[in-house]
Amino acid sequence: MAALLALLTLASGCVMLSPAGNKAPSSRGLARDRGPEGWYGQPPGEAGGAPPLIPDAEEAPLLSVVTPRKVIYTGTFEVVVAETDRALAGAKAMAEKLGGYMQRMTASGIVIRVPAAKFDAAVAALAEMGTITEKDISAEDVTETYVDLELRLRSAKALLGKLEELLGKAKDVKEALAVEKELTRVREEIERMAGRLNRMKNEVAYATLSIGFVEMAEASDEVKTILPFWWLRTLGVECLLDFEEQGGLF
Repeated sequence: MAALLALLTLASGCVMLSPAGNKAPSSRGLARDRGPEGWYGQPPGEAGGAPPLIPDAEEAPLLSVVTPRKVIYTGTFEVVVAETDRALAGAKAMAEKLGGYMQRMTASGIVIRVPAAKFDAAVAALAEMGTITEKDISAEDVTETYVDLELRLRSAKALLGKLEELLGKAKDVKEALAVEKELTRVREEIERMAGRLNRMKNEVAYATLSIGFVEMAEASDEVKTILPFWWLRTLGVECLLDFEEQGGLF
């Protein structure tokens, strides 16, 4: 019994090594000309990468069948608009229309989450709300980290089952306490890894867009020079419509 417990403890130490100590390199801040649909299955920069994370015969087929690739998309934008309040409401409505949601909102900015496949559609809709003066889009390929975490979680659950069997075979209180201690540690590791995996799944499923709105009247002179007929936008949509209904200039 003691030998078996020692063996399981050693195995648990190997299985539960923190992924941070063997973390896969990420592809952060990659230039992208196409949306998530164009990236899946063929992210750049994969050739000549780091060796496999887990030297196990099962890893190669697992990595090879991960389609689409696990990519986290984020974008930061500054948009000049006529009215900030209207733009904030429009961005929130746009996210919901695309199947996403608002994560956070301030007086002049909003963070929205949209399905990764709708990322380009969200950017296009954003361009229709005003003039995008700043844009920073990045993509992080987390496929190897994702698969590594799934393997560790699976191994931890298998170990948990063995420890539970071992607990039922404990011959005395000392052995039972030793197994219980290991069970507690493994359960905590499983909970931690499951939480991290769920967060990663959410980040992959939903792209994040952080948008800051600047009203035309508050825009710098440098920004105004790149905007067509910028002074018209300062009048507001309602004013322009009323002016047209009244017959315009003639």
